[in-house]
Amino acid sequence: MTEDEKIRDLLKRYLAGKCTDAEREIVDQWYESTDNQRVGDTIYDEMREDLYTIRTQVSPHSPRRSIRWFHYLSAAAVLTIAIGVAIKLYDPISSNSSVNEIASLEAKHILPGSDKATLTLPDGRVISLDELTVGTFGQESGNQLIKDEEGSLVYERSPDSGKLFTENNYHTLNIPKGGQYRLTLPDGTRAWLNSASSLTYAVNHFEQERTVTLAGEAYFEVKSDARKPFRVITDKQTVTVLGTKFNINSYPDELGTKTTLVEGSVDITANKASRSIRLSPGQESFVDGSGLPTVRQVETGQAIAWINGLFRFDGNTIDEVMRQLARWYDVEVVFDGMPPTDKLYGEVNRNTTADTPLELLSFFNFKHHVSSVNGKTRITITNH
Repeated sequence: MTEDEKIRDLLKRYLAGKCTDAEREIVDQWYESTDNQRVGDTIYDEMREDLYTIRTQVSPHSPRRSIRWFHYLSAAAVLTIAIGVAIKLYDPISSNSSVNEIASLEAKHILPGSDKATLTLPDGRVISLDELTVGTFGQESGNQLIKDEEGSLVYERSPDSGKLFTENNYHTLNIPKGGQYRLTLPDGTRAWLNSASSLTYAVNHFEQERTVTLAGEAYFEVKSDARKPFRVITDKQTVTVLGTKFNINSYPDELGTKTTLVEGSVDITANKASRSIRLSPGQESFVDGSGLPTVRQVETGQAIAWINGLFRFDGNTIDEVMRQLARWYDVEVVFDGMPPTDKLYGEVNRNTTADTPLELLSFFNFKHHVSSVNGKTRITITNH
């Protein structure tokens, strides 16, 4: 069967109501992309006719899962990948369904991350925030510590509370793998922390210093104060802002530190750079091992997809994708051979079990196997 025949056969199966959810997803993506395709190309013209028939004759099926596999691909790329998927689905020689079926069943038991964090106080006490009920749970350095109805940590203080303490009293918010958390700092700045991250800050005199130290990834919405800049210190740079929205990814296992500006402006001072650079909305700086920053224009939605409950990939390599999954699902990831450099595209809900994003990988011809090694869940990735 030729590739064109496989496509036509898939459309007929859709019309007959015999498609699987994954096959139906492919057809739905074709339908969304055909308006931008060229007229006069036989296969595209036939697709339009068949899809029109499908959309007008088939009764609405059950709601799709919130997986937009190819939303950010051009229509031509969607068709190219979809053809590859069709070949994989219908060619029993190239498919290894038994391996993927076993892995998918096991992956369904890998739960997604959730709101969890610990707060380390100046005297060494550690408070598990996810175990607390809503309300005030402590008084520290002139601040009331509150867990609000959204489950986030909020600092509320009296105007003169900073005068009671001469030395900085540091708090550290630690997010484990498989966790995420939100907090409102004493100056009103809001921060979202991703898995395997930590934020350290002095809770007294905070309005005067407005400085935090970040390891991992966080998104900030900084309370504007033209007289007192807000600073975020990481291992490779310092970000200085007045009032803005931005994301910093500074995980030690990534290739460098990314700062993505959503709104406002920020100054980036790399540790090894002779001068700072200023970002405009839609720009992203990258500080690699050389310690020198580079700037590029980006679509900021990818950088902050995680705070909206999504994984979003736009030309990421498989090892970049799996590092995100490893942190969120608290698993170990290994590759059978060297990780390939293929680019992956797609969008997947983070609040699902691991089989959902792993299913995405199968569309790019990556196989996975789930096992337990010394009590730790391991996902092995192969593309052969």
